[in-house]
Amino acid sequence: MSNNAILAVDVEKLDMEAAARVAQLFVLQEIFLVDAKISRDPLIESPEVLSLEHKCSTEDLTPEKGKNLRFILCNFRVAAFSDKEPSKPVMKIEASFCTSYVKKPDIFLPMEDDDSLLTYVEYLRTINPISNAWPYWREFVQSMSSRMGFPALTVPLLEIVPKKTETKEVKSQPDSKKSTRRKKVNA
Repeated sequence: MSNNAILAVDVEKLDMEAAARVAQLFVLQEIFLVDAKISRDPLIESPEVLSLEHKCSTEDLTPEKGKNLRFILCNFRVAAFSDKEPSKPVMKIEASFCTSYVKKPDIFLPMEDDDSLLTYVEYLRTINPISNAWPYWREFVQSMSSRMGFPALTVPLLEIVPKKTETKEVKSQPDSKKSTRRKKVNA
């Protein structure tokens, strides 16, 4: 069993060849923190066991005229719950990272069919930005959780899988100190 966070994407058949072509067309230019919010309950002692709930989403900020430079905002959130009060978060960390991509002018990307176009859009707006910003998010959570008086939380590695027809939002199972169990990340 994998210990990764799961990013379920809307592509039924994830065409990795089309994704590789998109990665060659749009090259990562930079990643930077845009916004962050952290909160914790000051009256709660740092619990040994925490259940974590991860969420992420993207937003295309690219102006219509700026098709050669794309800006994708990646919004991340983790909430930690104590086993004593599983419905009330003891800590929340939220951050938004902006990823920017520059289009290489000399590469042409043919779209053979609707599936290729869907993969292109999904990869460009979700998969690529989240996978590029994920290491920054992992470091941010680890740093902020320890500064908040909790054990340093380790956000798991990211695994990208096709979305099932019916997916439900789930909290991760309780784990001590750092949660390394498989988590579903909502895109």
